[in-house]
Amino acid sequence: MLESKSKTRNAFTLVELLVVIAIIGVLVGLLLPAVQAAREAARRMQCSNNLKQIGLAAMNYESTFRVMPPRRNMHSGSRRGWGPTILPYIEQAALQGDYRFDKDFYAPENEKNIAIALPLFLCPSGTGARNVTVIQNGITSEGKAGDYFGPNSFRSDLYGTASLSGNNKITAMDDLPRFRKLAHITDGLSNTMLITEQAGRADFYIRGRMQPNNSGLSQAASWGSWPSYQVFQVQIAGADGITRDGPGGSCTINCNNSQGIYSFHPGGAYAVFVDGSVHFLNESLDAEVLISLITINGHEVISQEF
Repeated sequence: MLESKSKTRNAFTLVELLVVIAIIGVLVGLLLPAVQAAREAARRMQCSNNLKQIGLAAMNYESTFRVMPPRRNMHSGSRRGWGPTILPYIEQAALQGDYRFDKDFYAPENEKNIAIALPLFLCPSGTGARNVTVIQNGITSEGKAGDYFGPNSFRSDLYGTASLSGNNKITAMDDLPRFRKLAHITDGLSNTMLITEQAGRADFYIRGRMQPNNSGLSQAASWGSWPSYQVFQVQIAGADGITRDGPGGSCTINCNNSQGIYSFHPGGAYAVFVDGSVHFLNESLDAEVLISLITINGHEVISQEF
């Protein structure tokens, strides 16, 4: 009499394998958004910290000289932005020691300085340490981009070229030879923006999309230069993110990175205020509130959370 022998199976069937693969695919699909969200949360925290450190550096500068750092020096032969000015207060004293303040930021003597990528001036949600080419007065220099800029004015069809205070250029920092004192900021330090995001240069972005060319982008510059030779306005844009439409427009934050507040964070952008506090500005921010936060002496009552 023959006895049957049981056979031990050592492998999956095709159906079982397909089921396992499907389950793994579902789990990855569920986990990937969570991982991406966690990474963006970490990047947002780092960006906020960058602006916090920049704000503290500006206030330490003010404590030393009793004036705010100059937004830009327009004098021929020593043109520059606020970046080189605060280097000693962001633990970059050695770099400032090499920077020639008696030369333009794009001069050959300073090119090696502005070609250094400083992580503090770059938002980690952006596109990395980008190279920018600066062409000024027949001189071409290479530098590294910066993602944080100080506005010097705004423009909106809601108010034309006049702000609520009657002057659209009264902002937290001023251009040499003028100086901005804290006493001039009568709207309150916690209600006045100092530095905002304007990320992604030297590429041109409109509402999250990189454009095929940079023809609509105001000239890019390094962290050492902006806005030394070019106006950085906060412009209220239309629904397309670039053109100005009707009174007030309909886009205030993350419209485009040519003129305005722009980031790669979903839903808004960060700004540091004169008191050192950092706020996330929602894309739904009202144009009138945004303009009120830019000027220093409009005496507006800000009723909307920003």
